[in-house]
Amino acid sequence: MTTFNARCPMWNALRHAEDVPVLLSYTLADAVWAQWINRSLQAAGHAVEMAPAGVDFAHRLSIALSGPDPVIILVSAEHRGTASEWSRVPVTPTLTVLRLDAVPAPAALRAANCKSLHDLDEEEALEILMTVVDGPQNPFSRTS
Repeated sequence: MTTFNARCPMWNALRHAEDVPVLLSYTLADAVWAQWINRSLQAAGHAVEMAPAGVDFAHRLSIALSGPDPVIILVSAEHRGTASEWSRVPVTPTLTVLRLDAVPAPAALRAANCKSLHDLDEEEALEILMTVVDGPQNPFSRTS
Protein backbone atom coordinates (compact mmCIF):
# COMPACT_ATOMS: atom_id res chain seq x y z
CA MET A 1 0.00 0.00 0.00
CA THR A 2 1.39 3.38 -1.04
CA THR A 3 0.71 6.44 1.11
CA PHE A 4 1.34 10.03 0.04
CA ASN A 5 0.59 13.33 1.74
CA ALA A 6 -2.16 15.01 -0.31
CA ARG A 7 -1.10 18.47 0.89
CA CYS A 8 2.36 18.03 -0.61
CA PRO A 9 2.84 19.27 -4.22
CA MET A 10 4.95 16.17 -4.87
CA TRP A 11 1.88 14.00 -4.19
CA ASN A 12 0.04 15.76 -7.01
CA ALA A 13 2.98 15.26 -9.38
CA LEU A 14 3.26 11.59 -8.43
CA ARG A 15 -0.50 11.02 -8.78
CA HIS A 16 -0.39 12.12 -12.40
CA ALA A 17 2.84 10.37 -13.42
CA GLU A 18 2.99 7.26 -15.58
CA ASP A 19 1.73 3.98 -14.08
CA VAL A 20 -0.25 5.75 -11.38
CA PRO A 21 -2.40 3.52 -9.23
CA VAL A 22 -6.14 3.56 -8.96
CA LEU A 23 -6.95 5.71 -5.92
CA LEU A 24 -9.39 3.90 -3.65
CA SER A 25 -11.02 6.14 -1.02
CA TYR A 26 -12.98 4.49 1.77
CA THR A 27 -14.02 4.91 5.37
CA LEU A 28 -12.37 2.65 7.93
CA ALA A 29 -15.72 0.97 8.65
CA ASP A 30 -15.64 -0.26 5.02
CA ALA A 31 -12.06 -1.54 5.17
CA VAL A 32 -13.08 -5.14 4.43
CA TRP A 33 -14.68 -4.02 1.15
CA ALA A 34 -11.65 -1.84 0.37
CA GLN A 35 -9.26 -4.74 0.97
CA TRP A 36 -11.31 -7.04 -1.30
CA ILE A 37 -11.36 -4.40 -4.04
CA ASN A 38 -7.63 -3.79 -3.59
CA ARG A 39 -6.84 -7.52 -3.90
CA SER A 40 -9.17 -7.91 -6.89
CA LEU A 41 -7.66 -4.96 -8.74
CA GLN A 42 -4.11 -6.07 -7.99
CA ALA A 43 -4.93 -9.60 -9.21
CA ALA A 44 -6.10 -7.98 -12.45
CA GLY A 45 -2.79 -6.12 -12.81
CA HIS A 46 -3.84 -2.70 -11.47
CA ALA A 47 -1.77 -0.81 -8.93
CA VAL A 48 -3.92 0.54 -6.11
CA GLU A 49 -3.35 3.37 -3.66
CA MET A 50 -5.63 2.92 -0.67
CA ALA A 51 -6.71 6.20 0.92
CA PRO A 52 -8.71 5.93 4.14
CA ALA A 53 -11.02 8.94 4.41
CA GLY A 54 -9.65 11.36 6.96
CA VAL A 55 -10.36 14.95 7.79
CA ASP A 56 -8.81 16.06 4.48
CA PHE A 57 -10.43 13.45 2.25
CA ALA A 58 -12.31 15.98 0.06
CA HIS A 59 -9.11 17.95 -0.55
CA ARG A 60 -7.18 14.80 -1.41
CA LEU A 61 -9.90 13.60 -3.80
CA SER A 62 -10.05 17.00 -5.45
CA ILE A 63 -6.29 16.83 -6.15
CA ALA A 64 -6.53 13.24 -7.39
CA LEU A 65 -9.39 14.16 -9.72
CA SER A 66 -7.44 17.05 -11.26
CA GLY A 67 -5.73 14.60 -13.60
CA PRO A 68 -6.62 11.62 -15.79
CA ASP A 69 -6.10 8.93 -13.15
CA PRO A 70 -8.95 6.70 -11.94
CA VAL A 71 -10.50 7.38 -8.54
CA ILE A 72 -12.96 5.07 -6.80
CA ILE A 73 -14.90 6.26 -3.75
CA LEU A 74 -16.64 3.70 -1.57
CA VAL A 75 -19.77 5.08 0.10
CA SER A 76 -22.03 3.52 2.69
CA ALA A 77 -24.12 4.48 5.68
CA GLU A 78 -20.86 4.35 7.65
CA HIS A 79 -19.19 7.18 5.69
CA ARG A 80 -19.19 10.37 7.74
CA GLY A 81 -18.59 12.81 4.86
CA THR A 82 -20.80 15.89 5.10
CA ALA A 83 -22.74 17.50 2.25
CA SER A 84 -20.25 20.38 2.37
CA GLU A 85 -17.27 18.00 2.05
CA TRP A 86 -18.87 16.04 -0.79
CA SER A 87 -19.62 19.29 -2.65
CA ARG A 88 -15.85 19.98 -2.79
CA VAL A 89 -15.22 16.72 -4.69
CA PRO A 90 -15.29 17.43 -8.44
CA VAL A 91 -17.34 15.11 -10.62
CA THR A 92 -15.07 14.05 -13.48
CA PRO A 93 -15.06 11.17 -15.99
CA THR A 94 -12.38 9.41 -13.94
CA LEU A 95 -14.52 9.32 -10.77
CA THR A 96 -16.53 6.25 -9.87
CA VAL A 97 -18.71 6.01 -6.78
CA LEU A 98 -19.34 2.47 -5.54
CA ARG A 99 -22.27 2.15 -3.17
CA LEU A 100 -21.85 -0.66 -0.65
CA ASP A 101 -25.34 -0.63 0.86
CA ALA A 102 -28.81 0.76 0.17
CA VAL A 103 -27.81 4.33 1.08
CA PRO A 104 -27.86 6.56 -2.02
CA ALA A 105 -24.72 8.27 -3.22
CA PRO A 106 -24.15 11.74 -1.77
CA ALA A 107 -26.23 14.31 -3.68
CA ALA A 108 -23.11 16.16 -4.89
CA LEU A 109 -21.78 12.96 -6.51
CA ARG A 110 -24.91 11.63 -8.17
CA ALA A 111 -23.84 12.97 -11.57
CA ALA A 112 -20.73 10.76 -11.36
CA ASN A 113 -20.46 7.20 -12.57
CA CYS A 114 -22.30 5.53 -9.67
CA LYS A 115 -22.58 1.77 -9.30
CA SER A 116 -24.04 -0.34 -6.53
CA LEU A 117 -22.41 -3.45 -5.10
CA HIS A 118 -25.25 -3.86 -2.62
CA ASP A 119 -26.77 -7.36 -2.58
CA LEU A 120 -24.48 -8.64 -5.36
CA ASP A 121 -22.58 -11.89 -5.16
CA GLU A 122 -18.80 -11.82 -5.53
CA GLU A 123 -18.84 -12.60 -9.25
CA GLU A 124 -21.34 -9.82 -10.01
CA ALA A 125 -19.40 -7.32 -7.87
CA LEU A 126 -16.16 -8.29 -9.60
CA GLU A 127 -17.77 -7.80 -13.02
CA ILE A 128 -18.81 -4.25 -12.05
CA LEU A 129 -15.37 -3.54 -10.61
CA MET A 130 -13.61 -4.68 -13.80
CA THR A 131 -15.98 -2.55 -15.88
CA VAL A 132 -15.07 0.48 -13.77
CA VAL A 133 -11.32 0.05 -14.48
CA ASP A 134 -11.74 -1.04 -18.11
CA GLY A 135 -10.87 -4.64 -17.38
CA PRO A 136 -7.73 -6.47 -16.33
CA GLN A 137 -4.34 -4.89 -17.13
CA ASN A 138 -2.65 -8.27 -16.97
CA PRO A 139 -3.86 -10.70 -19.66
CA PHE A 140 -2.93 -13.61 -17.38
CA SER A 141 -4.72 -12.30 -14.30
CA ARG A 142 -6.98 -14.47 -12.20
CA THR A 143 -9.96 -12.24 -13.07
CA SER A 144 -9.86 -12.51 -16.88
